[in-house]
Amino acid sequence: MISEGKIAEKSMDMIEININKDVLVVGAGFAGLDSAAKIAAQGYKVVFACKDAELPDSGDEFKKFVESGMVEIMTNTSLDDFSGVTGDFRATLAKGNERIKKNFGAVVAAPKYSFEPLNADYGVSLNGKVISQTRMEEILADPEEKEKLKAGDGAVFAFFNGLARELDPCSTERALRSILALQDIENCTAYMYAGNVKVASRGVERLFTEARNKGLVCFKPQEIPVVEQNDDYVKIIIQDPVIRKDIELDPDYLVIDELMNPGQENIETAVNLRIDADLDGFLPSNNVHRFPVNSNRDGIFVAYSPNDAANVALRVKELLGDGIKKVPMDRGVVDEKRCTICLTCYRCCPHGAIFWDNGAAVISTVACQGCGICASECPMDAIQIGTFSDDDLNENIDKAVVSAENDSPKILAFCCKNSAFEAAGAAEKFGIAMPAGFKMIKVPCAGKVDVELVMRALVDGADGVMVAACHEGNCKAEKGNIYAKWRVNEISRRLEAMGMDKNKVIFTNIASNMAHEFADKVNDFALKLKS
Repeated sequence: MISEGKIAEKSMDMIEININKDVLVVGAGFAGLDSAAKIAAQGYKVVFACKDAELPDSGDEFKKFVESGMVEIMTNTSLDDFSGVTGDFRATLAKGNERIKKNFGAVVAAPKYSFEPLNADYGVSLNGKVISQTRMEEILADPEEKEKLKAGDGAVFAFFNGLARELDPCSTERALRSILALQDIENCTAYMYAGNVKVASRGVERLFTEARNKGLVCFKPQEIPVVEQNDDYVKIIIQDPVIRKDIELDPDYLVIDELMNPGQENIETAVNLRIDADLDGFLPSNNVHRFPVNSNRDGIFVAYSPNDAANVALRVKELLGDGIKKVPMDRGVVDEKRCTICLTCYRCCPHGAIFWDNGAAVISTVACQGCGICASECPMDAIQIGTFSDDDLNENIDKAVVSAENDSPKILAFCCKNSAFEAAGAAEKFGIAMPAGFKMIKVPCAGKVDVELVMRALVDGADGVMVAACHEGNCKAEKGNIYAKWRVNEISRRLEAMGMDKNKVIFTNIASNMAHEFADKVNDFALKLKS
């Protein structure tokens, strides 16, 4: 039933192309330094460019690659201009009055950020007894201050983490690394007061287990602890929900967690590299397909913490390989005779895969991910997606509508192959009942479904058309679901203006694991079409 009306994806011809193997790291901080070192360790030459006059202590590994020439350091340098596509990025680096042009196969953005202590959330002020996580790290990095901790009977530290606000694994990791360092100092003891212990990052759960095995006591109070303090004294009071009594601790130091804030340069970096930021100004966008280090542009990666460096190096190696990459020949094809260089495709491409040359748009075979948004937005119909061409889609619409059952509403669903199509397939395997007249067509992304395709289905005799897309923040093409929703709304307005039922066309969000929900929506749609 469901399998009829599908588009069978054609096997695309593959071609080999040469891509640049050099890598640009833009930014500062340990994430950028570690990324540069790990990428160089894989045999790729790296240019490390940052606005700072000096770099932080980079460690022996980074210095080794600088001395060998695998890493070139460019301080007092900013990204002045940026163009090109995956495997052939073209950067203009500004160093004073000098403009240096270089080509790269991949780029790593290591954005700056700052930390804001959350002491106000706990009603305490920072002093010699109540310190920030940053101050704790400074103490541990200073041999003289570490030596003082060994004096006398040692010291007791209490760490607040994620009690006042939901933080991220980076905050947990910072606290745990400090705790482990303290546990290696004789006579030092550490306690942690935590909300949700966020360990969903590479190696953080291992750090937590190691700290617990070394004696870390972790409290998870139901309410923010009461803290009493003065210049020479700090007391933490929580109520144990089991024994229903107050538990008091008089630590030598209370370490306050910190909120990570994006640097002012983040938006500038996002604009220059044409990558999306989230609403708070962090890179990349808050999309599940971008975690942990990907951006919306293939070949541009983001590294915030040292843990990101290993992931970045892996992604770079997967992309660049030995400098020869096999790619589909016709994933996106432009008809040069129709193209008027209106730049619509360039503006709407979520992957930065389009440029122009010799009087027409050109789609990069490496950067293009075949979502089809450009093809649907092109006012001249000058773009075709190799495995989902307009001819193939129209042919399958005709077949699907004609073959639908006569005693049931003819429903045609355009299903994103990454979400709704998978949910529909699961519904079929689970034996979940759906209308006999239901047929579906797989599309690379709901953003490929344009007004003409939906209208054709209605003209061919479909009683109803459904466009099923990913949820927002879960679209591989970033905004394909949003484009699809806009178009369905436009079609509804057109139908209403023509005196037809605007509810013959609906838009819905479906995840790949929502088999039952998908079937329920199709069945509900069928009932409404019958009424």
